[in-house]
Amino acid sequence: MLDSPTIVYQKAAIALLFSLLTFLYWVFGQRVRVDSRRQNLLLGLAFFLLRILPFVVVYVILGYTARSDVPMFYDSALGALKGGVVYRDFDTAYSPLFPYITALPLLLWNTAEAITLLLLLTEGLAVWLTVRLYRSDKDVFHKAILYLLLPVPFVLSVLGGQEDILMWIFGAWALLVWQRRRDDLWTGIILGLGMVVTKAILILTLIPVFFLVKNKFRYVGGLLLVGIPSLAVMYAVAGMEFLEPIQQANDPRTPNIWTILRPALGSLVPLGQKAVNWVGLVSILGLAGYLAYIYQQKRRFVAGFVNVWVVTYAFMMVMQQSSLANYAYIYLLPMVFGVLSFDKKSHLLLLLLFNFAVVVQPAIWWGMNMPLFKSLSDFRYSWALAEYVLEIIIVGCLIAIVALGRHLPNTSPE
Repeated sequence: MLDSPTIVYQKAAIALLFSLLTFLYWVFGQRVRVDSRRQNLLLGLAFFLLRILPFVVVYVILGYTARSDVPMFYDSALGALKGGVVYRDFDTAYSPLFPYITALPLLLWNTAEAITLLLLLTEGLAVWLTVRLYRSDKDVFHKAILYLLLPVPFVLSVLGGQEDILMWIFGAWALLVWQRRRDDLWTGIILGLGMVVTKAILILTLIPVFFLVKNKFRYVGGLLLVGIPSLAVMYAVAGMEFLEPIQQANDPRTPNIWTILRPALGSLVPLGQKAVNWVGLVSILGLAGYLAYIYQQKRRFVAGFVNVWVVTYAFMMVMQQSSLANYAYIYLLPMVFGVLSFDKKSHLLLLLLFNFAVVVQPAIWWGMNMPLFKSLSDFRYSWALAEYVLEIIIVGCLIAIVALGRHLPNTSPE
């Protein structure tokens, strides 16, 4: 049974409202020509109205407390604030520098909500970097507004305080530096920094990019310049405890192809087993590495990097048993800018359907105490069936996104 239907109804209402705003902007907004000199000001105003103002209303005026993973971030940040050593003195499921970064706002405002605000501003930085990356795109302003209107980013940033978009900051930063320097060494250095700041699954990008870069020795050299000192320091102060975040890959979650197949196939799907992880990992890296090699042959580094990023993490959500719907936050921003087309109504339908399902499915799943369905008889309750249908919708949309990401756009910010 569902613990709190009210939360599901609230999330569904928010998803419908922002889906309507997104649809109206897609249809009418892009017809408006905005002077390039006013675009930055208007983007700043949009971010204030769609992110900062809702934050103030929710947490300051209405007095709601931070939810989702933010209380966990807060506990780790307190450990860092006290001078503790990550993994040894306090736990974290993220990379070693993440707790120390989230501890910074606590110096000014010692509440979990301060971390939500920091992560919300992180999203603003990600949008700004992506706009800079695609500055030659005539639709860049409209794509930024469209992204800010989507239900998933709003819910995950303002209400959820999710950190996953922090990964894309390092991806966009690496591309911006590459545009200026054309040096794969810096690509390795920046992505290496991302590994010690964000989370372990960034390695799913590091490996395919090896097949995308032209000078592989300089790229690996950049990774090692960051990686070797970081590993040495972590091993010296925390021993093998720094491998703690990797262990979560064995925890089955939803939605993915395994949780969809399991009700029909039962014990034939070995959910929770390491073998499932290896099948997922090999297939993800195999597809991403193959696409990266193809893009490298076409000499399309920036467009190839963006497509590899989107395909990698969308396919990860399909194949990895520990994936969550929230992981869409990793690639939704570059997907809007680099994969979807403003000229195709089917892309709009895919975007809206995916956003609605990603907002509502986790609310039902968590409200039902994270069920993992074993047979078709589990769907005798309407909420269980609704959750399962949303899982199917999400995975179906993910497969469509992967298919779109296999084709490079005609134009890109090379």
